[in-house]
Amino acid sequence: MRIRTSGRARWRQVPVGVRDQTAEIVAARRGLEARLLAVFRRWGYEEVATPVLEYLDTFLHGAGPGVSDRLLKLIDTGGEVLALRPEMTVPLARFAATRLLPAGHAPVRLAYVAEVFRGQERGSGRMREFTQAGVELIGDGRLYADVEVIALAAEVLGVAGVGDAVISIGHAGFLRGVLSTLPAEAAEAARDVLYRRAFADLPGLAPAGPAREALRTLPTLRGDSALDRAGRLAAGAESRQALEALRAVLDGIEAHRHRVRVEVDLGLIRDFDYYSGVVFEAHGARGGMPLLGGGRYDGLLARFGHSAPATGFAIGLERMLDAAGVRGDRRRPVAVVFAQDAYPAAVGVTSRLREAGEAVVIAPEAPGIEDVACLVRVSADRLLVVAGDQEIETSDAEVTAAVEAAVGRAR
Repeated sequence: MRIRTSGRARWRQVPVGVRDQTAEIVAARRGLEARLLAVFRRWGYEEVATPVLEYLDTFLHGAGPGVSDRLLKLIDTGGEVLALRPEMTVPLARFAATRLLPAGHAPVRLAYVAEVFRGQERGSGRMREFTQAGVELIGDGRLYADVEVIALAAEVLGVAGVGDAVISIGHAGFLRGVLSTLPAEAAEAARDVLYRRAFADLPGLAPAGPAREALRTLPTLRGDSALDRAGRLAAGAESRQALEALRAVLDGIEAHRHRVRVEVDLGLIRDFDYYSGVVFEAHGARGGMPLLGGGRYDGLLARFGHSAPATGFAIGLERMLDAAGVRGDRRRPVAVVFAQDAYPAAVGVTSRLREAGEAVVIAPEAPGIEDVACLVRVSADRLLVVAGDQEIETSDAEVTAAVEAAVGRAR
């Protein structure tokens, strides 16, 4: 195994695609995580967790060999090839197919917040480590299940503060029906071109005829008239059924009276090949990378030995925070400083304040303590609460109330 070295001081840096996070960023992320999990619980989704490490075979088996280049791999001491999870749908499909569904639990509604890891091309601007939150509805193949997860995604966008986002909805079956009329090699090349949105490369991939016309038009099949225009291009039964399913899902979503705009986008292609039906993504007002995405993946669980329909979505928390412009409400601590020989008394005051729910640091009086909500000065015979220019002399029994009053003014 060749280890790449560099003359630069690597120990001063972090690898490309990962980053340190300040207390403010962490506070914002934790706050969003808590709000999202609360919404998931209200919709009946229970939080679960899977390992960060899985066998490489799990992802190759679940997502296909094409996922290999996107995985961060390692070899354990026993020689097994492992991979850091690049997303959560495959691990949760494995979990449900091997444990939950055989035990008779169906349908199941699962929620999660998890770190995921991907090998990204250098210079792509994509992160290699980021946080996903999401849900999976497993064991329900009805269109109402698709409606449910899209309506939940719309509520999530509002809760996260990006109610100006747009949810684009497509159907994998429409494109699949078009590509089924092409030779396998041409179909795969066309799908890749569409995923990369390199639309100028499309004309040479299919012979003249309905399939070429459908592929040429596909990127424009967006908005209110998309389904009607697509109906004239439907290349077979699968494409027509996909359009009918989309109409039904749109009608169902309308009943939820969501505040997020929803539009049809038949050119939408998700980034993993297990999607089989309705797919969707949400983008903020400024566009860019999707804030969340998901869809139906009815064939995935069968790869793990227990066939079941499923649908769900994943949220990129860092992207969501950036789109919402959220900054964390970092809680400034109370500082308890003590004079010589007053350390035991200061510890007692600190303990009572922490029991009352305050964040407290304790230190000798000599060093300067900055960026705190207030100070409590402890000497052998005196307690003084200092907030801004105000000083409150208080007794040991009243210090908590005095601090609460001072902190309330400081914050």
